[in-house]
Amino acid sequence: MKNYDVYFEIYGKKMKAKILADSMTDAKKKIIDKMIFHKVVPTPKDEFNEAGDILDQMSNMFGFTKP
Repeated sequence: MKNYDVYFEIYGKKMKAKILADSMTDAKKKIIDKMIFHKVVPTPKDEFNEAGDILDQMSNMFGFTKP
């Protein structure tokens, strides 16, 4: 195992972490595994989401399926 300095960016904020890992790929994976997503929900009253819902309903009416 080796020590790696992993440089990454989240929302424009540049960060650095020291990671003990077997390879560079393993070091990247360890950073990703430390991220915790608490909740993901659609934005209410979003025109883009409403347009997507309308298109989904229309495609279901005409028998189209999503790939």
